[in-house]
Amino acid sequence: MQKKLFSVPALLLTAVLVVGCNTSDKTEDSDAQKNEPSNTSTEQQQPSSKDNNVDDAQETPKSNETNKDNTDTETKKEQEVKYVQKGVDKTEKATESKSADQEYKVQQLPGFTLSQEEPGKDMLVSNDNAEVFMRIETIDASQSSYDKVKTSMQDYMNAVGDTSSLSSEELAAFKDVKNIEGYVVHFVEDKEKVIGVVFEKDGLITKLTIHDNDELDLTDAMLKMAATISKK
Repeated sequence: MQKKLFSVPALLLTAVLVVGCNTSDKTEDSDAQKNEPSNTSTEQQQPSSKDNNVDDAQETPKSNETNKDNTDTETKKEQEVKYVQKGVDKTEKATESKSADQEYKVQQLPGFTLSQEEPGKDMLVSNDNAEVFMRIETIDASQSSYDKVKTSMQDYMNAVGDTSSLSSEELAAFKDVKNIEGYVVHFVEDKEKVIGVVFEKDGLITKLTIHDNDELDLTDAMLKMAATISKK
């Protein structure tokens, strides 16, 4: 009987101890939460990435306006060029291109690419056939003479084959030139031709060598572009 009485107080004591421990734990947790610093105000003060994006977006129009101004300033001049190809009259818009190495600019028709062949010589090549092209060489009039350049062209054309002179009608597109002369060599069997032209304008002596064939027949188009050559 004493054994049973002893067990009941022991159980009561154990229960009291367990409740006390739990109460202590809860109190410590509550105290810890009170002691932890609040991040709410800090988080409110720090700008979010979304706010940063808004600021950036507000600044963007300024750079766009600058780019627009630059684009307008650098807009290339366009000019309508009329030419005949295989007996058909054509009109296309040409865009001004400037030589990377030489002191000239030219109105370039679509379907052609202007590039440097070597120092002092450019190539205006058909995109449809690389064998159809116009070589462009310009010399400052103070560095040479028209007669000297013309003689050089005549020698070259005579080495190519039997030459004949281009008519004034074929060279009618060249306006305001000081001097001009042109030659052509026909290769009937190959249906090809080589044309050489020398003219003086805007203080430049320009020497042209055109290679064309009957399949594309772009001679008139290339001569019309050449007629737009002027000093930068």
